[in-house]
Amino acid sequence: MSEQHRHGKREAAPSRPSLRDYWNQHRDWVAGLSRGQRVRYRLFQVLVAVCAVIIVLFLALRAWMRLPDIPNLPGGRDPDSSQGEGGLEFEGADLPEVAYSGQRDGVYTFLLVGQDTAGGGNTDTMILFTFDSVNKEIHAISLPRDTMINVGTRSKRLNAVYNNNKGRDPETQVENGMEALKREVSKLTGIYPNYYVMVQWEAIGELVEAIGGVWFEVPFDMDYDDPTPGQDLHIHLKAGYQKLSGEEAMQLVRWRKNNTGSSGGDVARIAIQQDFLKAAIDQCLKPEILLKAPSLVQIFMDNVDTDLSIGNILALAQRAAGVDTEKDVTFVTMPYAEAYYPGVSMVLPVVSELVEVLNDGLNPYEDAIQSSDLSVLYRNSDGSYGVTNGTLQDSSLARPQAVQPSEPDDTEEPEEPDETEEPDDQTGTGDSSQSQTGGQSGSQTGDGGQSGQPEDPDQGGEPVLPGGDDFGQTGGGDGAGETGGGSGSGETGGGAPSTDDPGFVDPVLPGDPSDLADIDP
Repeated sequence: MSEQHRHGKREAAPSRPSLRDYWNQHRDWVAGLSRGQRVRYRLFQVLVAVCAVIIVLFLALRAWMRLPDIPNLPGGRDPDSSQGEGGLEFEGADLPEVAYSGQRDGVYTFLLVGQDTAGGGNTDTMILFTFDSVNKEIHAISLPRDTMINVGTRSKRLNAVYNNNKGRDPETQVENGMEALKREVSKLTGIYPNYYVMVQWEAIGELVEAIGGVWFEVPFDMDYDDPTPGQDLHIHLKAGYQKLSGEEAMQLVRWRKNNTGSSGGDVARIAIQQDFLKAAIDQCLKPEILLKAPSLVQIFMDNVDTDLSIGNILALAQRAAGVDTEKDVTFVTMPYAEAYYPGVSMVLPVVSELVEVLNDGLNPYEDAIQSSDLSVLYRNSDGSYGVTNGTLQDSSLARPQAVQPSEPDDTEEPEEPDETEEPDDQTGTGDSSQSQTGGQSGSQTGDGGQSGQPEDPDQGGEPVLPGGDDFGQTGGGDGAGETGGGSGSGETGGGAPSTDDPGFVDPVLPGDPSDLADIDP
């Protein structure tokens, strides 16, 4: 019999040390250290704690700072459907077929919009960006504000889409207006933007100040004053390479003409804005600016409307680090030809050239963009209009029209109507509600004081085109905001033109010089 059984009881197993025992042993060990050893030990403890905090913050930041997911495309393959996402109605709302081929991994598209609140809120700057985060490339195309689009509203300008669709509710105006604009952009380019960023010109100054200014080559002296209420615009910049402050940057991006009458109009303004954005991107990608990204992003978010989160923007900025702005950032302008509606200077895309531009870095999809993915207006030699791959929304445009462009003047664009009006009641860019027929010419004024055709040399000199006319367009001239020339309730007309009509122009190449042969200069 074992010793344990002889005594009639089991010996207790040795107990494990408790946390208190470990702590007492640790305290006794520290007490036995010399003064110098204790100092070094305390420093080690501080370093371990700091490292632990950094690791936790890093993991939390990585979880929060994530690349955006590519949003689902709005539904609607049904050609008879005109119902958009969120219950909004859009004419011809089908998306381009190429969008359904899938988007390449790591490629994102953004619609950057500059809104001129002093002029009624029109989106006078519209730039479509494609960011390839895998190959570290940024491509952008500017869409002229005077692009004529296939809509049934009186205003046919692209820059009026936002105002005409935003509705009355302030809580949903940005979402509604930008959704409508994104769909129109998809018809023009075949690309439905994933996200939008809308900035008001007043915010440009704060954003530029936040990054410490932007170095930029001002191409020529800019001197313009508009003291009228609502505008109070004063632009005074000297030509040359200089560091622009926030206020000076605001002046630069808003310039369209000088007090003397010399003007580059929208063409020159687009080119200047493109060059400035490239310089600003270069500044933002500098290491010292990227280190301040978290604080700068908050300033950015306070001054823009966007459907991106702060974490999305930080992740995209991190991916953009290392982009070479000289080689990997490109800007082009939509290739276009002049058009008149009726008598008002506007522009139409040149589809064959546009498709080539889109597939040279801008296309985010697996398949190539085809001309069949675009739904754009074209003009026949008899002055009538048709639309590629769609239905003409304003049947009056199908009627032949003898267009006589109005003479340019230097009056300012009238103040916009109340932006809380219903879309059907709004005139967007200042259209006249008067009825008109045939070749009646409406009066119009331009943002910055132009209308009709590009500036006549006899009326103030040659248009200023900084850097030459090499911005990707095949035609040009400044468009204008319109106060007349709408389709009006008194217009009537037939359907789309027949391809058997001798005046019909190949829709794949709208803007052919023969299109404009019957327009009096």
